[in-house]
Amino acid sequence: MAADVHDLVMQDLCLALASARQLEDHPEVALRASAVVTAAERALAGAREVLDSLSGRNRRPIAQAVEESVEAAARATPFTFDATEAPGDVQPDQATFDALVHTGREAVTNAVKHGRAAAIAVVLEYRDEWHLQIDDDGCGFDPAEPSEGFGLESLSRHAQALGGRVVVTSEPGRGTIVSARLP
Repeated sequence: MAADVHDLVMQDLCLALASARQLEDHPEVALRASAVVTAAERALAGAREVLDSLSGRNRRPIAQAVEESVEAAARATPFTFDATEAPGDVQPDQATFDALVHTGREAVTNAVKHGRAAAIAVVLEYRDEWHLQIDDDGCGFDPAEPSEGFGLESLSRHAQALGGRVVVTSEPGRGTIVSARLP
């Protein structure tokens, strides 16, 4: 599967990215090309994370992996990252590692894309369990209202499968807090 991700996905992403970068030099399409470059860079970073995970080469500390993931998802939105309560000598198992990275990326992507956040705070802690909290100052939403997306529900199901939980707290006009606790 790792070879397929590399050969079938990453190669085409690199070609698309190179082509979009060339288009950035043309004023009539520069703005659109820049958006494509940004999306392709994020997709390529995500594919690299998947490849690293599949190939077992993902040996980065969890704090570094989460920070890199949320930084890519934040795009130009300012964010803070605090992992002072995540000891460097403690690493989660691979499934929890992947869930923490994915949760951070998904929550920050949602804050930027749907919440239109101006600032995001991300905190990673470990005290008998992993705790990842993403707090944004975006427009918020009513969690009781049906949603067209499935990202937050998917995060919750994934956490439950690992013996953890994800709690989403939000209110229109007050931003959103996504809090994940994983063993």
